[in-house]
Amino acid sequence: MGGLFSLSLLPASLVAQYDAAPPPSAWAMSGVTVTHADGRVETGVTVVVRGGTIQTLRAGAPIPADAQDVSWANGTLYLYPGIVDAHGAVSVDLPTPNRDGAQTWNPTREIQFFTPHREAAAYLRATGSSLASERRRGVVASAVFPGRGILPGQPSLIVHRVDARTSAELILQPSLGLAAAWQGAQGAYPGTLMAQHAFLRQAFADAEHYRLHRAAQARDAQRMATITYDADYEWLSKAAARDVPVFFQATGAEDIRRVLNLADELGFRPILVGASEGGAVADVLARRSVPVLLSAGFPQPQNWQPGDDASALTPAGARERARLEMIYETPARLAAAGVTFAFTSGGAAGTDMLRGARRAIEFGLSEAEALRALTLTPATLLGIAPMVRIGEGLPATFMVTDRPLFQEDTRVVWTFVNGHPEKGQDPTGPRAEAPAERGGGADAAGAATAATTGDAGFAGTWTGDLSAGPQSFPLSVRFEESDGGLRGTVVSGEGAEGASLSDVTVDGVRISFGLALPQAAGAVANLNGIRSGDQVTGTGTLQFGDTSFPFTFELRRAPGGALR
Repeated sequence: MGGLFSLSLLPASLVAQYDAAPPPSAWAMSGVTVTHADGRVETGVTVVVRGGTIQTLRAGAPIPADAQDVSWANGTLYLYPGIVDAHGAVSVDLPTPNRDGAQTWNPTREIQFFTPHREAAAYLRATGSSLASERRRGVVASAVFPGRGILPGQPSLIVHRVDARTSAELILQPSLGLAAAWQGAQGAYPGTLMAQHAFLRQAFADAEHYRLHRAAQARDAQRMATITYDADYEWLSKAAARDVPVFFQATGAEDIRRVLNLADELGFRPILVGASEGGAVADVLARRSVPVLLSAGFPQPQNWQPGDDASALTPAGARERARLEMIYETPARLAAAGVTFAFTSGGAAGTDMLRGARRAIEFGLSEAEALRALTLTPATLLGIAPMVRIGEGLPATFMVTDRPLFQEDTRVVWTFVNGHPEKGQDPTGPRAEAPAERGGGADAAGAATAATTGDAGFAGTWTGDLSAGPQSFPLSVRFEESDGGLRGTVVSGEGAEGASLSDVTVDGVRISFGLALPQAAGAVANLNGIRSGDQVTGTGTLQFGDTSFPFTFELRRAPGGALR
């Protein structure tokens, strides 16, 4: 009794530390195939991680007795550098612009989304635990963008530390340069593309006037009128002097040309973001040494599949083929022209970057080029090239898969960041069954998970309407099961045909997802619904700055729409 009484007097913090088993002294795996960022391959390697670094990386080396052995008894594990997402899916919690008393002809900078001084890192709310899903996809670092708008602020660089308890512990670099996009303000200047061109020209001209006035004031403070410090113009001046790059979002070939022409006129150093039609201007980009952060969230075909007989295609299928083949061939065309490019998630949560890379390989990109575009190239562009190096004595930051990286259905089974592991999916595949102690293997576990979450109940094609007041808009979407959960794409109606739905989440009979609306300048409608049989009903919001616009939606499973 005395022992129990004494234990009850201990501080709660001391008792709590024994709630879970302590981590192992080291982690190890043997018989590993290691592929370096430069393409070198080593086989039969023993890997030991201790104290945050790679202690051992040698073929045939023994596993220490105190190490946790995570080797796969039924096959080879494959080790690669971690993925660096240069347009990451980690969101920021930005303040809502205050429109009280604001005039549409004289809006504040916040309403115009003209806030170059803002660092995305200042509005980051992520922690190590909230980044688990990113690490399970092999992503070890991300560039976080400062929201939408014409000049919304500065992207920040974060590392996906497992052990980070606060957002501040994730930040590697608070500023990477400036973010820009052909995205105007809603209900205020600059709303149109022409207005955005004029706005950017005027903003850079005002920044130059500000710079000259400040310089003159420094030379002769007594005779010059005082001019106050303006953080927004300070950053535009840095961009005009090419001291920092401008990460400019542009998708179509014509928009890309607009960015390049504007860069010539205003003097900034562009890095293109998105650029799905960049292949059409690959020679120009190569000649000008303009890097590209290419979204790997490629639209999925609905009316045509690669390999289909062209003569048997419907008119809709032929149009889709022409459009999608140009997008799928963009990575290979960029690589052939010598353009420096990296794959990204496009800022969309749940994007399977490996799936996008496999599609690019199918359309002409080499596996070596795809690996560099996921690892070494983005790391180099963001100034963290050492993070993707693999070697003894180096920080243990890498991902481990159950088969070669670009093979179909490859799973990320472990991701290490600075020596801290994140368990991914159990290895599985046609070569061997999962260990018996796993209760039927990972495939059985995956089926049980789908049954629990209700994913299987949503898979298929759904048609219906979005309703906002007296207006109603047609909508058709398709959900497909994947290793990472449920994926969705727009089939037709409201939204861009073939566009991926974002943040698809299922909890039993409940589903939520984001739908980008081209008619609303790409603003995202966030939908939340409940399934009852073959019908889904729900509500949502459409974010326009500080405006929340409610609407309802109803979907019914299309005849024959269930996946078999």
